[in-house]
Amino acid sequence: YSYISVSEFAKGFQSFQTGQKLTSDLAVPSNKTKAHPVALVKEKYGLSNWELFKACFWKEWLLMKRNSFVYIFKTTQITIMSLVTMIVFLRTTMHQKTITDGGKYLGALFFSLINIMFNGFAELSMTILRLPVFYKQRDFLFYPAWAYALPVSVLKIPLSFLESAIWTILTYYTIGFAPAASR
Repeated sequence: YSYISVSEFAKGFQSFQTGQKLTSDLAVPSNKTKAHPVALVKEKYGLSNWELFKACFWKEWLLMKRNSFVYIFKTTQITIMSLVTMIVFLRTTMHQKTITDGGKYLGALFFSLINIMFNGFAELSMTILRLPVFYKQRDFLFYPAWAYALPVSVLKIPLSFLESAIWTILTYYTIGFAPAASR
C-alpha cells in the first residue's frame, strides 16, 4: 500500500491513454443532430404527470406504513376521548329553552371541535421534519410541489373522515344533539 495524492492520481490518469482519449473527446463540442432522440431532455421532469403522482403516492403510502403507530394511536386516542365525552356530556334529553341549555350545546360542540383539531397535531411535527427533504427534492426537480401535496391529501382525508366518524358515532346521540331524523 502506498498513498497517492489526488493531484498525482489526476496527472497519472491524464497521462494514460484512456485519460487522453477522454480529454480529446470532451474538447470537441457535441453534435446534437447525431444524438439519439431519447437522450435529449425535452421536459422539465423525467416522468409524466401520472407517473410523478404514482411515485409520490407510493412513497407517501410507505411513509404512512412506517409510521402506522401514530395513526393507530390517534384512532385509539379519539375513541377513548369520545368515550370520556359520552360520560361527561351524557344527556338523555337536552332542553333547548334557555341560554344555559344553549351553553351546554356550544360547550359540547366546542369540545368536539377542539378534540378533533388537537388530534391532528400529532402529525404536524412529522410534516415539519420532512420539509428539508421536500425542498431539496423539489429544487433538484425530482418532482413538482403538487405531486407531493396531492398524494398526502388523498391518503390523509380518509383517515380524517374515519376519526370524525368514530367521534360522531360515539358522541352524537349520547350528548343529545338533535336525535330526530327530521333535523
